[in-house]
Amino acid sequence: MGTRHLIAVQKDGEYKVAQYGQWDGYPEGQGVRVLEFLRNTDIELFKKRLSNVRFFDETKDRDFIDSYNKNAPGWSSDPDNRTEEQKRWHSLFQSRNLGAKILTNIANSGDDDILLKNAISFAADSLFCEFAYVIDFDKNTFEVFRGFNKDELGSDERFASLAIPRDGGEYRQVKHVKTFKLSNLPTKEDFLNEFNNEEEETE
Repeated sequence: MGTRHLIAVQKDGEYKVAQYGQWDGYPEGQGVRVLEFLRNTDIELFKKRLSNVRFFDETKDRDFIDSYNKNAPGWSSDPDNRTEEQKRWHSLFQSRNLGAKILTNIANSGDDDILLKNAISFAADSLFCEFAYVIDFDKNTFEVFRGFNKDELGSDERFASLAIPRDGGEYRQVKHVKTFKLSNLPTKEDFLNEFNNEEEETE
């Protein structure tokens, strides 16, 4: 299902990952996949891999960006002239289809320089960003946010400072709903029950 979402990782006071995803953004989908990643991955190794991750620099990476855009098909009927390396990069680190797999791909990567797009501003558009998941290694938390939010956020909310899109209408930034400690992560069943209970309370 096309449930758009954001998956982010913060470490050392900055976002290292801020990945847009197109599919299965609800808790039963990408939420569970992020949870399973955290429960089953060597987190210390993942943190080390994050040192190889950086966001695009419009100046430094201009040749890379221009080359990719030139070779990538603009429409489904256009020829795909991307190199094998460009296809590999897109499939591992850029595709909108990745979801939580972006985390696994980073954890398993031997690349010294992993380029990602910074999509953190998507969290400001809760009409389209239906869920957001944030792993915060500074706070040692796993946070869940929900879209379709029309309430003004308090200043203590993570995404309160993001500028709302001009055409966002009455919708504001995604709103925090749950925080889990990395040292005490729930089981899949307990995780999903948290959101089932929340839905029952709001009905």
